[in-house]
Amino acid sequence: MLKDLKANLLDYIHSLNIYDYVAFGWLFFLFVIILTLAILLGRKKPTLAVFLVIVVILLMFVAPFAVKYFLDQTVRKVDVSLDEVAKLNYAEALIVKGHLKNSGKISYQKCHIEAKVFEINSNKYKNMLNNLKPFRNETILLEENISKGDEAVFKIVFEDFKNTHEYNVSLSGVCY
Repeated sequence: MLKDLKANLLDYIHSLNIYDYVAFGWLFFLFVIILTLAILLGRKKPTLAVFLVIVVILLMFVAPFAVKYFLDQTVRKVDVSLDEVAKLNYAEALIVKGHLKNSGKISYQKCHIEAKVFEINSNKYKNMLNNLKPFRNETILLEENISKGDEAVFKIVFEDFKNTHEYNVSLSGVCY
């Protein structure tokens, strides 16, 4: 799991574009301005200065995630659709077919597509718990050049799939 997180973080860092640099540069500029203001107000209004330092510390931890989320929802927006889910009778495998559409403002070179399989239960509380932890999870790396407005088709295969209960499949994707 830590290896996957490291790989995703390195992919993200290597694929930064002008929008990322502008957003994180603006964030750094905001940190510097608020911290400078806190230092200047330190003697005259120490409580306000302490409050501003606390705001800067909170921003340092929260703002990068908010900026990434905002960029993923606007600049790097991707729509992943589920086309077909087939449980093979002759082999213990589940095949998930789908397509993704580039709805963002830039072209993509890499996409990480994740499929999660959740067990369905009639008890709504147990169903909520099942949705938190999928019993099967597969991720593929789609290395295609996908321009703005283009679509790409993908297939994910779950080997050794022995589930006899009802299940749902959920898809998500992140592109760089």
